[in-house]
Amino acid sequence: MQLLVGDKVRLIDDLGQGVVTAIDGKTIIAEIDGIELKFLPHQLVKVEFDDLVYRPMEPHEISAKDKLNRIEGKQKLIKIGDVRESVYELDLHMHELLDRYEHMTNGQRLEYQMNRCRSFVREAIDKRYRKIILIHGVGEGVLRTEIHKWLSNQDKVEFHDAPYRTYGYGATEVIIR
Repeated sequence: MQLLVGDKVRLIDDLGQGVVTAIDGKTIIAEIDGIELKFLPHQLVKVEFDDLVYRPMEPHEISAKDKLNRIEGKQKLIKIGDVRESVYELDLHMHELLDRYEHMTNGQRLEYQMNRCRSFVREAIDKRYRKIILIHGVGEGVLRTEIHKWLSNQDKVEFHDAPYRTYGYGATEVIIR
């Protein structure tokens, strides 16, 4: 889809929306939340049907039936609230695990990451979480391979690549049975 100056746009991988103010070759300049920023076309999506987006209603516009529906909806949400339905993530990048790791060899780093991974999975099983995400990054695939090898020997889990739209190629989703 071709973007034009004046089109309303939203960011694909982040919060923010605005208007295209200029196009310079393959670069699109858009005013997002009051700031002009440069983007590539794949980073934006055109907003065509803005009237489908929820618009807050003024208190005098809400009917009695709508108010009742909202109250019932909030009561259902209160009943649902089990934390085990949430998705828990562990980012296994070394800079997320330790402040200083330059002194460690690659083997020591891998072993540290795997120890943290094993502890996290065991804790998730103990707490009866249904789903966790292990963020290992793409790199050369050494950590991913080790994680998958270890997970394949575990009885209470199944695993696959995490959703690409959220994690790219660098994460594994673990389903706990």
